[in-house]
Amino acid sequence: MKSIPFFLILTMLLFSFNLPNEEPVSVNFDTNPSGNERIKALNRAYEIELVNLINVYRTENGLKPLRIQPSLMLAGRYHAADMANEDYFDHATHNRINGRLQRGVSTFKRIKQFYSGFANTENIGAGYYSPEAVFQGWVNSPGHNVNLLNESATHMGVGFYQTNHSEYERYWVFVSSVD
Repeated sequence: MKSIPFFLILTMLLFSFNLPNEEPVSVNFDTNPSGNERIKALNRAYEIELVNLINVYRTENGLKPLRIQPSLMLAGRYHAADMANEDYFDHATHNRINGRLQRGVSTFKRIKQFYSGFANTENIGAGYYSPEAVFQGWVNSPGHNVNLLNESATHMGVGFYQTNHSEYERYWVFVSSVD
């Protein structure tokens, strides 16, 4: 158990020095992402807690912890913000055109806009009020749990976004990759 506190401190240091710029830019969610969008972290503590929960869980299950990949953080934040702002819940990107929601690009085409490596999983969650709640939801879902315990994954990004103008209000994304 000595490794868990060390791991938490290491994760916090990684988040302090190796994350995308948090300066917001104007983002148009009515089009597919270009990969240049930068979504401000609304609750960095939530993202850190979710990363820690995932990595402790992986370690407890005999797997290596995942390293934070800044481009995957951008991809996760973008998708969480897009779902919140366009008021949908789906892995594929959707765009509101003339007031109607239409499917945009697929999950991995969207991630590819932000990240040039090989993304191999994505979990999404909506309506959960805490990192612990969304994490437990994923652990209790067989398909999502498989993604959390993906043996080939080496890196991850997570995203959280919240708005009062959507059905679920809080949106969560976990993306992993193989490098």
